[in-house]
Amino acid sequence: MSVDLTRASAFAALLIVLAGFLLIVRPLEAAVAERYAGLDAARASLERSVVLSRRIPALERERAGLREQLRRLHLGDRRAAMLERFLHAMGGIARTDGVAVVRIAATLPSPFAAAPRPAPTPLLEEVPLELTVRGRYGDVIRAARDLGSGELAAHVTIGSLGGSERRPGRSPSLNATLHVILLRAAG
Repeated sequence: MSVDLTRASAFAALLIVLAGFLLIVRPLEAAVAERYAGLDAARASLERSVVLSRRIPALERERAGLREQLRRLHLGDRRAAMLERFLHAMGGIARTDGVAVVRIAATLPSPFAAAPRPAPTPLLEEVPLELTVRGRYGDVIRAARDLGSGELAAHVTIGSLGGSERRPGRSPSLNATLHVILLRAAG
């Protein structure tokens, strides 16, 4: 059996090329693919950062607007000043909405309520009040809405609506109990 030297050297060269491909090129190919995947992830992250950075001026404008709204709510006022501002606002609302303020009272927590759990110091202090106003239905609802949307940080809910005396020749009026929680900075 004779070995053809040209064919043997071609076969040996083929084996060397195949071994080089399997041992050198394939691992490098996988490393390059991983590097491209990492670059794609980095590019996507950078694109998200660029998109978010374009929103920064709008977010800063929104923050400035919110800061101005908070400043107008007078959260830093002393309790007496806050109550004075509330009474003044309530008088203006009563005059423009056509309702009469019958009663204003501070509400205290019920002695039968569950004992409060120790909690971290709150940022805002709540001052609960109860108002009774008298007027026509639409006027009472408008007064409650106006009171909750004024220059005070107040949460207003209507506790009850009840009939009041009816005078001849006048529209029927009703009494409404409004639960108001005024907010001010704690401390």
